[in-house]
Amino acid sequence: MRDGGGGEDRLGALPDALLLLILANLGSTAEAARTSILARRWRSLWPELHVLVLRGVGPDTLDHLLGRARHGNLRRLEIQVRSPARGGIPATQISSLLRAADEHNPAELVFDVGHGGDGGDVPFELPCFMRAISMDLQIGSRSFTLTPPPASEFTFAALETLTLSLCRVDPGEFLRRCPRLRMLAMDCCWAHNAVEIHSGSLQEVVLKDMARPVAGGDRTPRRVDIAAPMPRKFRLECYGRAEMVASFSAPAPAAETLSFKYCSVWSRSIGLPVEGCLLSLATAMEWRSRYGQVNNPVLVRVLSMVILSNNYGYGNRSLAQEIVRLPVNNFSVLKLDLRTNYHDFGTLIFDLLKSLDSIQRLELELSWTPSEYFDYYDPDEWRNEHIWLPDLEELDIGGMNLTDHDIDFLKVIFTYAPYIKTVRIQLSAWVSQSDSGYKKLCRMFRENSSVKCYVNGVLEELPRRSNRLLRMRHQSA
Repeated sequence: MRDGGGGEDRLGALPDALLLLILANLGSTAEAARTSILARRWRSLWPELHVLVLRGVGPDTLDHLLGRARHGNLRRLEIQVRSPARGGIPATQISSLLRAADEHNPAELVFDVGHGGDGGDVPFELPCFMRAISMDLQIGSRSFTLTPPPASEFTFAALETLTLSLCRVDPGEFLRRCPRLRMLAMDCCWAHNAVEIHSGSLQEVVLKDMARPVAGGDRTPRRVDIAAPMPRKFRLECYGRAEMVASFSAPAPAAETLSFKYCSVWSRSIGLPVEGCLLSLATAMEWRSRYGQVNNPVLVRVLSMVILSNNYGYGNRSLAQEIVRLPVNNFSVLKLDLRTNYHDFGTLIFDLLKSLDSIQRLELELSWTPSEYFDYYDPDEWRNEHIWLPDLEELDIGGMNLTDHDIDFLKVIFTYAPYIKTVRIQLSAWVSQSDSGYKKLCRMFRENSSVKCYVNGVLEELPRRSNRLLRMRHQSA
């Protein structure tokens, strides 16, 4: 290039629009600014970019670059502030940077800043960002105040997607100022033990409770009240040192997926009728085939749970109470993943089915269990539970050991599910056809010959010896 003293300036002949496209593809505004050394013409180009990406830049450099940028309506502004080697960035400086960012009216804003030099106790000011459709704020255990809007009731009039990470905040303070907000993701240390998420526009909510030191050992449960009539997705993940309870004070008929995951020992406060605790609970709408008819799927609501062995104490509410909290209850499929050291899954399942008696399909995944845990159960207790499962049509079990417990469990299912049509069993690797449990299983299949029974994916072709369905209809009459 001529100004560099090297050779022919071939890029200089290109139109500004094409040169701006080249600068945009560098992926970093700081790198684009460095092209100023190539020629005088380049110095005036990068400030015209409609996407600014400023990562790993110190506060003073950021202030300088934002001051030089000339685009009045940025498509996207991404700022990742590099904190000083000692201390952090005070709230006043963060407020100044955000005001400078607001002057460029970004449609999308990403703002990532570390912990504050003032300990994070001083809140910074969050401007209006009236044009922002999407905002992602990662603000290092800080809180913020909202700058009053200039001439509007709403601070964030256009905002549809909001992500808040590593902050201390009460969502009730800003949700009422976001009339178009559809997606809220919060990865936070909550400012209060009880918060409200009330919105008529929200369609997706993701809440994560982050771990933080608890002063004085206080593990008061944190409660979140959801009043959003339009949510299609809701996810709660607990990583903190206290229980987090979500309740729904408004019906959510459109809810498609709900997910609760208790990722820390302290958040696992849901007790079970056996020695175990709930790791995760989720609901989802899924397309499922019925009776193996792949070409004719139906849309059903699925309830999935993962159960762990409980070595942490006792639960303060039951699994049935947790299910009642859900804004939906018309489940067709129940999926249970049992990651436990005991084998008495019958007690748990029959206790669940008392409150979920409309289940049409039951799917169980059993973990390996030491032999010394096999015998602690009483099948007579199951039969005295007054269970009746008229809607259960399909049963899938993976990892079955065919112990006496397993055989007794299947007997109860065949007895109290009169219209069951299909049973699929995947045996544990060490179970062989010569085992007494396998012979008992085959005998049970012969006694219930109206049911299609599969073992390890193979349909068991057994002679018909009884008409079980007629017998059960007679018993239920």
